[in-house]
Amino acid sequence: MKPIKLVISGIGPYGDRMPEIDFQSFDLNMPILIAGETGAGKTMIFDAICFALFDAASGSYRSTDSLRSEYAPPGTESYVEFTFAHQGRTYRIYRQPSYMRPLKRGTGFKLEKEKAVLYPGDDTPIEGIKAVNQAVQELLHVDEKQFKQLAMIAQGEFWGLLNAKTEERTGILRHIFMTEGYKAMELQLRERRGKAIKAADVLERSLIQYFCDAEAEPGSPLAEEISQLQEQLRKSGGIGSIEEMLSLLDRAIEADVPMEAELAEKLAALREALQELQKDLALAENTEHNLKKYNGLVKELAGLRERLADCEKREQQLAEAEKALQEKIRSLQSGREQLSSVPERLAACQQEINALRELADRLGSLQSQQVPRYGRAKKRLAELQEGLESAQSAHAAAMRARLDGEMQLERNRAGILAQKLVAGQPCPVCGAIMHPSPAELLEKAVTEADVKKLQQQEKKAEAARSSAAAEAAAARAELATLDSQIGSYMLECLKSGCWLEAVARGEAFAMEIPAEAGLRQLYELVQLQAGQLAALLQKKRESAADLQGRAKRLQQVERELAEASGRDTEALQLKRQKLLKERENAKTAVADREGQRQLLEQLALKIGTGGNSGNDGNDGNDGNGGSREAELAEYRGQLQRKISENKVQQQECQEALGRISRRRENNLSRRAKIAGLQGEFAAARHEAHILGRLHDLVSGQTGKGKLTLEQYIQAAGFDSIIRAANRRLIPMSDGQYELYRQEKELGNKSHTYLDLEVLDNYTGRRRPVRNLSGGESFKASLSLALGLSDKVSSELGGISMDALFIDEGFGTLDKKSIEKAMEILLKLSDSNKLVAIISHREELIEAVSQQIQVTKTRNGSSLAIEMGK
Repeated sequence: MKPIKLVISGIGPYGDRMPEIDFQSFDLNMPILIAGETGAGKTMIFDAICFALFDAASGSYRSTDSLRSEYAPPGTESYVEFTFAHQGRTYRIYRQPSYMRPLKRGTGFKLEKEKAVLYPGDDTPIEGIKAVNQAVQELLHVDEKQFKQLAMIAQGEFWGLLNAKTEERTGILRHIFMTEGYKAMELQLRERRGKAIKAADVLERSLIQYFCDAEAEPGSPLAEEISQLQEQLRKSGGIGSIEEMLSLLDRAIEADVPMEAELAEKLAALREALQELQKDLALAENTEHNLKKYNGLVKELAGLRERLADCEKREQQLAEAEKALQEKIRSLQSGREQLSSVPERLAACQQEINALRELADRLGSLQSQQVPRYGRAKKRLAELQEGLESAQSAHAAAMRARLDGEMQLERNRAGILAQKLVAGQPCPVCGAIMHPSPAELLEKAVTEADVKKLQQQEKKAEAARSSAAAEAAAARAELATLDSQIGSYMLECLKSGCWLEAVARGEAFAMEIPAEAGLRQLYELVQLQAGQLAALLQKKRESAADLQGRAKRLQQVERELAEASGRDTEALQLKRQKLLKERENAKTAVADREGQRQLLEQLALKIGTGGNSGNDGNDGNDGNGGSREAELAEYRGQLQRKISENKVQQQECQEALGRISRRRENNLSRRAKIAGLQGEFAAARHEAHILGRLHDLVSGQTGKGKLTLEQYIQAAGFDSIIRAANRRLIPMSDGQYELYRQEKELGNKSHTYLDLEVLDNYTGRRRPVRNLSGGESFKASLSLALGLSDKVSSELGGISMDALFIDEGFGTLDKKSIEKAMEILLKLSDSNKLVAIISHREELIEAVSQQIQVTKTRNGSSLAIEMGK
């Protein structure tokens, strides 16, 4: 990374946008000095670069949230724009800190959020804080801390660079010497070794499990041997000899073959004996069955004859039930005829009720709505009439007041004119020169304005009178309309056809309506009609309720009649058919059983060892029938016991045979699986062993030392960096100091293999670098930084640093040390590396011609570029 341009605006002590710092305009064969008094803002140039790249300041005591300049005017933006070259490409990064700025309109402040944009040449810009930070770290292969160790010795932090621990340097050297692959190799070997060990363990557990499932004949010496080996495998968890396991399984399989053959032969003999016993049992059961069949036929015949007698009795009962059902049907038919007219009468009554209810609703509407509406209209007309009379009186009074006012105005005008008359001079009105009775002024003067006001009041009164007259006329018309409508409605209700029909049936009174009846008289008749209508409606409802009860009875009668004519009749017919069929079946069965009994007698059925079945058709138990049945039962029982014993023996033999067969098959299966896994297990063990040795070698666990392969390569590379650093440190310290890497007790303290110590050639002793003085530490850290820079350039790794920044470290050096340091820096500049120094030392200001001058003022600091001669 090599700086190209830097723009600072509103950052730190720089209140405005500073002139662009073009690093390419400087002669890179010489260092650049950033000079100025203490507190002017020299270090802020480095802070701006660190902030642009890593969103962080270069020093340990400055944070990014305080970068906004206190001197910045409200309209000045705070940002840093940094352009740099890296590996042949040009990059520009814009970064703005968060800060509060005054509002452009009104009072108050607005938060400007943090922004960051990276422009990678002609590629698409990268925006966002996290995205830009990640892109910069991936581009430079260092983080902010590593960047400062490689490219910047910040004020007060050169001691940290020199005294960094192994863990801090490992990250830098890993990129410089590209040792990530060795670390990845160690991790990959560890993972593969773990997988190989796990695979071997899984196979070993499977082999142990397979052998532990093996069996032998219980109680045999072979079973004891197998059990002992199984117990040993379970406790140890490891396999000693697979061949021993296979040998024991072979012996167990061979031992089960003759036992299995012997049991199979015994099972065949038992099955043959069972067949003979079953034949004897079948013959005995058949003989016993024939004896029981004959005795059963005798008993069955007696039962069938009883069934025939029962059928005849039930047939008589069925005839009586059919007769009673016919009588019930005739009674229900008679009741249906008596109630047949009920539905029509009920419908007519309901129609009359609906008509009466409609008339009652109309009368109710007349009483609740029409009559009150008429009363309200009449009351409103009276109120409007009173208002009209009042408006007429007010208008007459206003007119009188206006006339009186006009008259008084004329009289006042004459009085005013009379006051100006002079005897002997003509009157301006009539021309007379004599004025015997001049008009006098009234005590109360009336003006034309008063007259106009009276005229307006008269017009207003006239308008009110006209409005009241119109409202009264409209109310009279509305009342007349209501009078006509309500009268017609009342006459219509009184002359309703429902009343005429009721009178014709003798259910209501006859009403005469006078020809000239008024509205009040009609209303009284309507009220009378409403009362009688309610009584008639109640009477009709009672009649309808009675008819509804009769209608329900009719429905019940029809339903019972339908059931009696249909379901009940059909049920009796089915019973009769079923009874006839049962009687015929009983007759047929009697004939059949009688034939069978006679056949058995004719065949002279032999029972037991001989004898007759009987000769008189009795139940077969007379004579020797009972003893013969007992003999057969005893003989059959003996056969059944023998058959049961045979089956038990067969089951025991079958179970033993199955147990041995399953054991042999299980042992064969386990042997096949163990033999199949034998080679795979050996290969897995071998692979785990090889990978374990490789991992131990790469991770430094092969001997007493614990230095990994990556650590070994980094240590060798760090030694080359130290050699490069000593080429600067030895002349800079007049040959007194040399840097060395710690190598004591490497095997036990591998975490210190990159720690530094210094050799004091004056005393011949080594001591920790932290014991160096301030000036000595600066020389050592500067030498180490230059050595790192040389190694980065020569290794061509992922890190490329073509710049070195030194901040105020020269303050601890004497004049001679400064001269030697400058010689080294001049040689370093010859390699086209940008070297920038911050210092206020006069020796450096005189020695370095190209400078960036920082001037401190009351309004903030400013920059000026001095290119030198």
